[in-house]
Amino acid sequence: MTSAKTVALVPAYNEGPRLTGVLEVITSCPLVDETIVIDDGSVDETSQVAAAFPVKLLRWEKNRGKGAALQAGLEEAPDAARYLFLDADLVNLRNEHLEMLLSPLARPQPPVMTVGIFRHGKKNSVNLAQHYFSILNGQRALSRDFVDILPDLSWSRFGVEILLSRYAWLAQKPVYYPELQGVTHATKEEKLGFYKGFLYRLQMYRECLFALANYKKMIRLYPGKVPPEILDRIN
Repeated sequence: MTSAKTVALVPAYNEGPRLTGVLEVITSCPLVDETIVIDDGSVDETSQVAAAFPVKLLRWEKNRGKGAALQAGLEEAPDAARYLFLDADLVNLRNEHLEMLLSPLARPQPPVMTVGIFRHGKKNSVNLAQHYFSILNGQRALSRDFVDILPDLSWSRFGVEILLSRYAWLAQKPVYYPELQGVTHATKEEKLGFYKGFLYRLQMYRECLFALANYKKMIRLYPGKVPPEILDRIN
């Protein structure tokens, strides 16, 4: 049975230095009933930071990727009415941003998903990426109806946002793009240094390109609850 609650899912991999600010906002937001942090094989203090907040913590010994983390979060809270996906490295996040993501889902003719776009953050490179490649944006709210027809996300790793956006297009479902003023996130180079951050960014791009090139095939392999009409469109 579906409840009326809203569940926030926060996948985190070695985000101990940045997670506190994000969880302070989420756990103080009256629109969020439950928060689940998925520690995706971190080797830093991510789990310890999360455990200091009123959240449910899922922790894995090995990294499985962002798609698998979000899939686990969905399965951990199968009765929610709305799901809020938030990255663990956000900067300048405020309660009003969560409301902007969630409130469109309560409209008389709601979208099935919102995708937040950063505006006027302090990092121009992040702003440009958010504007031109919104398909990669991680700040999203999903309706129960949309989650009920999603394929399995576990294979998609950093390509999970591409899978979600392309799937909404396949399902011919409306998506709304609220502008999140002032929000940005830590870049991989800031977290890891230029060289390691650059290599990690290349890994992310490879996983995104794999998802873009193979999402139809992977939906057929891992259909989950995909309706027959969507499977027909990709066959």
